[in-house]
Amino acid sequence: MSLHSPLALVTGTDSAGIGRAIAVALAEAGADLVLHWYRDEAAAHELAGRVREMGRRAIVLGADLGDPAAARAMVDQAAAGLGGLGVVVCNAGMIQRKPLLDITDADWTRLHQVNLHGTFAVAQQAARHMVAAGQGGRIVMISSVNQAHANPDIAHYVASKGGIMMLGRAMALELAAHDITVNLVAPGTIETDINRHMLADPAFRARKLAGVPLRRAGAPADVAAAVVYLAGAAAAYVTGATITVDGGLTIA
Repeated sequence: MSLHSPLALVTGTDSAGIGRAIAVALAEAGADLVLHWYRDEAAAHELAGRVREMGRRAIVLGADLGDPAAARAMVDQAAAGLGGLGVVVCNAGMIQRKPLLDITDADWTRLHQVNLHGTFAVAQQAARHMVAAGQGGRIVMISSVNQAHANPDIAHYVASKGGIMMLGRAMALELAAHDITVNLVAPGTIETDINRHMLADPAFRARKLAGVPLRRAGAPADVAAAVVYLAGAAAAYVTGATITVDGGLTIA
């Protein structure tokens, strides 16, 4: 699939999950990449080696996206390192499970700084580079089915994802004049290293997938495929949209 641009930044690539799958899929589609990491630098460098083996450039940059200045500086470094930015995937985020009455102000603030403000800082700074270059662009935000579907014990996470959904729509509206599309991908239950041990329990897996019409968990590659589509020429007339990758969870 032809990408809008071969110059791509993906945040949150230092875990064996969705970010990594997105980076690999974009490289397979012909992108040179900046791979952002926060916790595991070694994993990001290992991924960079894989991207280079595929014949693409890879630059590794670390930043705490909960710090807006650091987030924007990372985007500037990415643009300088690649020679521009045409595709940006805001994937990095965090989740914390706590009953509503136990969520502290510090919990709320940190989660929103990373998930919502971090996404805003990266996307806004990337858009500034895209507007200045005058060649359009593709911004994809990884949200969640929780942007419109509530679950217990994650009220602050749900609120942050709802904010990301509306941020993406608002940015799409304002950036359309510059041929920059902004879209979201909302995953449901995706099997990654974070939840694989829980899904290995047959009883837990059965409960988790009972509401999924396809009766299986998704894979990171399922999410990556949606991102590659939105980053490509085929999605040039798609903006402000959400592609839900959830096996039918939210229609059941």
